[in-house]
Amino acid sequence: MAKTGRRNTRVALAVGVVALSLAAAPTFGSSTAPVHFGKPVVVDNQLAGGEPSVYWDPIHQNYIYSSHEGTTHTLRDGLGSPTGDVGVASNYRNQVNIWTSRDGVKWVRTDLSGSGFEASPNNNTGFSDPDLTQDDGGRVYNTGIDLVNDALFSSPDGGKTWDKGTLNCHDGDRPWLAAGPKDTVWLANDPNTGVHTVWQSTDAGMSCGTTGITDDGGYGKLFYDKVKGSKLYGALIEPVPSVKGGGIGVGILRNALGAYKSGSGKFVQYKAADTQGELTHFPSIELDTAGNIYLTWTDYPGGTGGNGKNTVWLTMSKDGIHWTPRYPISHPGTTVLWPWVVAGTPGNASVVWWQYDRPTPNPDSATTGNVSLMAANIYGLGTSHVRKSIVNAGRSPIHVGGICQGGTTCVATGQDRRLGDYFTNWIDSKGCVIIASGDTMYTDPVTHGDKAWSTPIFIRQDGGPSLTGRSCGTSSSHGAVFGVPGGTGTTLRGLLAQRGPVALLALVLFAAAAVGRGLRRGTLATA
Repeated sequence: MAKTGRRNTRVALAVGVVALSLAAAPTFGSSTAPVHFGKPVVVDNQLAGGEPSVYWDPIHQNYIYSSHEGTTHTLRDGLGSPTGDVGVASNYRNQVNIWTSRDGVKWVRTDLSGSGFEASPNNNTGFSDPDLTQDDGGRVYNTGIDLVNDALFSSPDGGKTWDKGTLNCHDGDRPWLAAGPKDTVWLANDPNTGVHTVWQSTDAGMSCGTTGITDDGGYGKLFYDKVKGSKLYGALIEPVPSVKGGGIGVGILRNALGAYKSGSGKFVQYKAADTQGELTHFPSIELDTAGNIYLTWTDYPGGTGGNGKNTVWLTMSKDGIHWTPRYPISHPGTTVLWPWVVAGTPGNASVVWWQYDRPTPNPDSATTGNVSLMAANIYGLGTSHVRKSIVNAGRSPIHVGGICQGGTTCVATGQDRRLGDYFTNWIDSKGCVIIASGDTMYTDPVTHGDKAWSTPIFIRQDGGPSLTGRSCGTSSSHGAVFGVPGGTGTTLRGLLAQRGPVALLALVLFAAAAVGRGLRRGTLATA
């Protein structure tokens, strides 16, 4: 009886220790397998793939992929091999390309009743600059521009149909989206007159307010902080490539809903870090499950006159004011550019970028150099236990030669702009990284020469720990799911991001189960 009592006491103590130690530790992921990405999947061999945006819809359980239609993303003068040209031309609708997939392997073009249009041209016109986001009601939003109008439109069913929208949320260039409460979305752009401005729609994208809120110098994908209890709950946050006084930072509009209702809100800009220039069109930010901000960029020491050896940087902040020391993601001794970031649970993020195999101080004028698609998974940023894994996610080069940085002027100057101005990553239901990119290495099937446009590819992490504490492997022994009422399942560390008595009870039960397994296997110390 005494032995049984002591054993039960030790089990109870072990449960408590396990729960407390896990609660205090950063979420590194339960898998010890190396980070690995599957073979790139061609989304569509006919349509263009520059500037792709990718999203996993957790409500409708499917992937959504959207890219530039190719009009100004051409090889030199836009005259390329006939099959590539015909493929794009015959499907041209003056709308951004949209596909959906249930498994990330088979992709289906969004098609309105066999017309080839994704949505009615009455509420969706614009071939360029897609961006995806989702509101709390489940609506997914996208955008497209015609160099005159910025269209805004939305889908109620995970991207299969797009039933609401407006042709002209506002005039301007380079729109970015952030969704908030049900039917609420913000569109940031650079108007034809005036400075960078953020506009609000509260009717699922059917119209936009005529009065926006400016953030002079803001430029890049923005987010709305939906995490209750976070330092910036209810705020709009966007990157600022150059804040006053120098350095890179963010612009923050606190209480965004209230600001637009009263018309008196103001973005406040904060410096995040010093930088020696930037070799990227848009610094990239993201928020993790606790509302922490992550900011990534590539510096550009010396500009086109430098040695072409630059660095991918990352920093994070709880409040946008105080930032961790900038963390070097990669400094390969060659040229790196156009990073993008997505985050999971606190401390965990993925940064993707393109990387030349040689120093290339001026990518615009380059005629040589293999470009690879690189990905880094970072675990425990902001702690003393940072872990990093860098992988060539594209496996083989996705481009060779120059990458024009000049926007639409690249067509006039005859430079290669097939990749557009950015590519993106996101995470799926398990927190595994997914990547969307253009790829110019796929040749025309008839002439075997260069295509006039890039090919859209999709890459998914299929090994190693995810950004939310699960495993991205296919084995059932990794990333086991523990059901929680009202949820689709979570891992032990995933429970740490939740609050409330149900999550706490589940955590204790999960720890008890782990201890029980240890006792049965004889692996738990009893001394």
